[in-house]
Amino acid sequence: MLASNAFLLWRLHLVRVQADRLMAVDQELIAVLRFQTSLRNFHDRLNELAQSNDSAQLLAESESLRSSLLEDAKRTQASVEGLPSDGKLEPPVMATLESVESSLPSHLDAIRALAVSGDWVALRVRLANQIQPLEFLSSELVKEVDQEVATERAHTALSIRRAERQMLFIVPATGLLALLIAAILGAVITRSITRPLGRVMAGSRALSRGEFHHQISIEGTDELAHLGLAFNHTAEKLQELYQNLRSRKEQIRESEKELRQLIDFVPAHVFVLRPDGEGLYANQVILDYYGFTLEEWMAPGLLSKVVHPDDLEHYLGQRRVGFASLEPFEAEGRIRRKDGQYRWFLTRFNPMKDESGHLLRWYVVRTDIEENKQFSERTRNENLALREEVVRSSMFEEIVGSSEKLLKVLSEVERVASADSTVLILGETGTGKELVARAIHKQSNRAGRAFIRVNCAAIPASLISSELFGHEKGAFTGAIQRRLGRFESADGGTIFLDEIGDLPIDTQIVLLRVLQEREFERVGSNQAISVDVRILAATNRNLNAAVASGNFRQDLFYRLNVFPVHIPPLRERAEDIPLLLEYLIERYAKKSGKKIRQIRKRTLELFQAYDWPGNIRELQNVVERAVLLCDDDTFSVDETWLKQEVRRETGPTGVALRGLGRLDVDQERRLIEATLAETKGRVSGPAGAAAKLGIPRQTLESKIASLGINRNRFQN
Repeated sequence: MLASNAFLLWRLHLVRVQADRLMAVDQELIAVLRFQTSLRNFHDRLNELAQSNDSAQLLAESESLRSSLLEDAKRTQASVEGLPSDGKLEPPVMATLESVESSLPSHLDAIRALAVSGDWVALRVRLANQIQPLEFLSSELVKEVDQEVATERAHTALSIRRAERQMLFIVPATGLLALLIAAILGAVITRSITRPLGRVMAGSRALSRGEFHHQISIEGTDELAHLGLAFNHTAEKLQELYQNLRSRKEQIRESEKELRQLIDFVPAHVFVLRPDGEGLYANQVILDYYGFTLEEWMAPGLLSKVVHPDDLEHYLGQRRVGFASLEPFEAEGRIRRKDGQYRWFLTRFNPMKDESGHLLRWYVVRTDIEENKQFSERTRNENLALREEVVRSSMFEEIVGSSEKLLKVLSEVERVASADSTVLILGETGTGKELVARAIHKQSNRAGRAFIRVNCAAIPASLISSELFGHEKGAFTGAIQRRLGRFESADGGTIFLDEIGDLPIDTQIVLLRVLQEREFERVGSNQAISVDVRILAATNRNLNAAVASGNFRQDLFYRLNVFPVHIPPLRERAEDIPLLLEYLIERYAKKSGKKIRQIRKRTLELFQAYDWPGNIRELQNVVERAVLLCDDDTFSVDETWLKQEVRRETGPTGVALRGLGRLDVDQERRLIEATLAETKGRVSGPAGAAAKLGIPRQTLESKIASLGINRNRFQN
């Protein structure tokens, strides 16, 4: 291969030499042609001057022509001498140039002399005989040089073609030889690398299979040998580590088994979730609660099966927010038991993270809070009812009086309070029926539980069932969530149904079931709910007349009328008025920041003589108004307040106003409409319809709404 390359270089050198020689002879030819051109131009110009017979011009230009020709001759001579020795040609170029240089001055001097003498014929003859031969000599020189250049070119072309043929053979042969040598060297080197690498790969596969005892053989001391030594050392370390991990794994498995057994004994729902919320493990308590296997519990879509539909969206929202925060959080919801019952649970999520803060697991504990939830709901309803009662202005903080009729009522209250019997409290409006009901509750065994008051006349007939017994979500338009009724809020305590005579017939049926079976169903539900509640009812209506007219169920009346208590009107216990008056004056004077020490005698006589159609409620309002208007420490009232009421004791229909509760529906409607017409639609105030009828404003408005009376048509 080296010989062929040397031969190629030698042939290329020969070609280069031939090319240089050819370039040299070309340059020599160019120099000779340039000199010939200058000599011809010299001869032609002299010939033109000789033909012009102008001696002065000939003498003037002859010297410049001679100088120009001699300079061209010297340049040509210098060009030829500057050629390499092997590039110079055989013809006597230099001799010809020297001959021209030596003979030209003498010839030119002779021509100048002939021009000065004016012998132009002799001058032309001398040009033809002396100068023209020089031109012929240069032409012959050009021909010889050109012939030798052509010969040299032919020789050079032949040498180049011979070199091309040799190179066409040598180059492919050299390439094939180089490829063969490279293939042999590649195979040898590859084998020296692949064999050790193959042993390393086989060892790696053995390690991946867990064969940590595998060792590879070592050959040589190169880098691959060092790699094999490192591999064997690593395999030994992995073998030791594997044995260590294997023993620890057994210990961890035993610890995990014991931990799972311990968790299974924990009386709570304990489970583990992946970072994305999918299940990993659940203890036996939660599996028994659901009635699932572990595989069923881990299946996708579990929450949609076990979380109450009303709580699902909120529960999933709490989970999403908590998972995103990567911090401990809690969520509440009702979880379905395997028997289909739902119970409230509090779920606590705790994240487990690695040292870098990446989430590994969610550990979750779920606690049954059904009883706490029911207690909280019941407490909330009780508090709501208590707040309503605190806001509502009561007539008395306690029952005041010492008349025989009042003492009889209190005796009956004391007798029936300790029993769980249903009590029906009867009396005109404003006589203190609610106070009697509260007294019964406070002296009963249920005094520590809730006392829930419901005004049946103030609740629209379409909502009374929902208010008393609660409703499920979606039971009717506007039922956006489940609501506990008043009976559930009063569970374990007492419920007071005021204005029971205004209860709709369909609700009376449900109430009868509660009295008989102590259970009911929420609106929109078919699940019976048992309650332990004592029922106290009150009305100012004549229920016997309502039963006779079909407006009140007879069986319900008998169930309610287990122990009737009749509250006497204030006019039947006038001896209690001084005590009531003293109590109320002290109460409202303290409230308004006044000190009243005595009562005018005339005022006391007016109070005792007045019939009080509004009973104690009317007395309360009159006393409060008088205290506000009192300017000194003596209590007195405007006599017109009581005289007006006396003069207007009877309404336009001639029926006693205090007997409104004993009228049937048609009579009640006519009486209310006549009174509204008289007051031009005004309900409240001293001259309003409520004051004329002797009933509270709220009661009159409830009756107007229940009877469907449009009071606006009486305003004009």
